[in-house]
Amino acid sequence: MLSIDKIFFWLLLFVVIVEIPALNFVTFSDELAVMLFLLVVALDLVVNRDLARYKALFVVEGVFLFYFFFSVFFRHYNTTAAIANDFILQQKAFVPFLIAYAIAPQFTSGMKTVLKVASVAVAAMLVVIFATGMMMPVLGHPLHYGTIALSMSMLYLYCSLDGDGKVSGLDLTVALAVLSVGLLSTRSKFYGEFVVALFMFLVYRPGMVRHLSLKYAVVLLVGVAMVIVVAWQKISYYFIFGNSNTFDPSNMYAFARPALYVGMYLVLMDYPVFGSGFASFATHSSSPMVNYSGVYGEYGLDMVWGLSYNKPDFISDTYYPVLAQFGFVGIALYVCFWRWIWSKLRVALHVGRIVEFSIGVIAIAFVLIESVAGATILQIGGYVPMMLLGMIVGKYRTMGKKETETILNNEYIQN
Repeated sequence: MLSIDKIFFWLLLFVVIVEIPALNFVTFSDELAVMLFLLVVALDLVVNRDLARYKALFVVEGVFLFYFFFSVFFRHYNTTAAIANDFILQQKAFVPFLIAYAIAPQFTSGMKTVLKVASVAVAAMLVVIFATGMMMPVLGHPLHYGTIALSMSMLYLYCSLDGDGKVSGLDLTVALAVLSVGLLSTRSKFYGEFVVALFMFLVYRPGMVRHLSLKYAVVLLVGVAMVIVVAWQKISYYFIFGNSNTFDPSNMYAFARPALYVGMYLVLMDYPVFGSGFASFATHSSSPMVNYSGVYGEYGLDMVWGLSYNKPDFISDTYYPVLAQFGFVGIALYVCFWRWIWSKLRVALHVGRIVEFSIGVIAIAFVLIESVAGATILQIGGYVPMMLLGMIVGKYRTMGKKETETILNNEYIQN
């Protein structure tokens, strides 16, 4: 019998250890991690013959295979090699979650201790990196600093859960301290995620949204306002004024991301059903680093600084425009994917696992916020939040539809 939980633990620890060096020194680590996870799946299928647990993974793989063949035979914006490259690349957003969901590993107390120590050690390394002025040389961009701090905080808290799904005041304090390290990144996106995390850990109570009193309504409005305020600099920078208080045409780099969103709309209007296909738009595979897509020239985007052949720096610097490759059918499937996750996550709340629910909400908020002006979900920085989300909802993988509905229709269990 293959000890799948133990193997998953070692792979998760590998991801944690390489979080920092992966960005500039072990750049192949995200692909290696996905390959190792898929190898674990193959071993599990051969040794333990448990096909049922990977049903969700097979469904998603089926969707990706459809789009691969559709792109090869019905779309001609890029080469078959580039399409194959993107076929592999885009799965990195889903594979860590789906495998964690399928395995739903049960860690021993010793494993949890190791992961807690590792997460604190990584946070300490972040502080050293900041104090020595090595953030850019080591991480390449400040956004990775906040992402790592958030991931380590969530992992520490998850491994601090007791049998009833609770955490001690000391563990919560340590987790918030690790989270606070990310404030040194000075990135607006992290500030928004930080506010969401503080709200979920310190303010949120089951039923406060369903039974919304004036007090909780004010708290929610203040929370939303704080997220908007701390993220406004980023919204303004990318979508309105550039890096000044007035619209300045000389800030060419401020146009790239808005141009991708406009391009997304244009592509969807021309290819509404299944989109423009893999390696066609807003992905690394559609850039000159793999093979420049014909979409950019067709829509005049090859004239935009940051999206041109000679200056393609921003082609894969945001996630949502990628959905134009899959059309409205793909967008609908993407929305259904998150609705399915949400339905599973709500079960955790109704059975009294409030901390787990909070971690899951933060992971979803992380994806939603990061995807506006970044592609972290496709990088190793997005693996830990997605894996934690998978482990949380994976506990309810075998729960039947009727049992799920019964739980969701009942009042919250207060632990």
